[in-house]
Amino acid sequence: MSTPDRTIHSRYADGTPVFEGQEPNRLPGGNRPLPDAKATGPHSQLRWDIINNRIYQAREFDARGYPIRDIDFTSPTYRNGNPRPNHAPPPHQHLWHINDPQIGPRSGFQRQAGGGFPLD
Repeated sequence: MSTPDRTIHSRYADGTPVFEGQEPNRLPGGNRPLPDAKATGPHSQLRWDIINNRIYQAREFDARGYPIRDIDFTSPTYRNGNPRPNHAPPPHQHLWHINDPQIGPRSGFQRQAGGGFPLD
């Protein structure tokens, strides 16, 4: 029987670690809305942490199904669990922007670079 990798991937605000390989699957669609998102209207998708039984991340979409922001309920750490510098503590947000404003939404979207910022 193998021992799970105990490298810490990220931590929740209360200090609970998320170990490498135990983070939830990424949200479907990447930087594009799901095909039926326009029929749904504004909504959020949740990334659920089944090991720690809580929300890991939320992604908000506008009425057209375009991503607006991610809310991260963990912050990344070094392998030893120490927080990475220049990253906002959890929860924090990352905004999404159109890749190429000249082309518009057809160019896709990218998540704001950097360590995010506190929720507004």
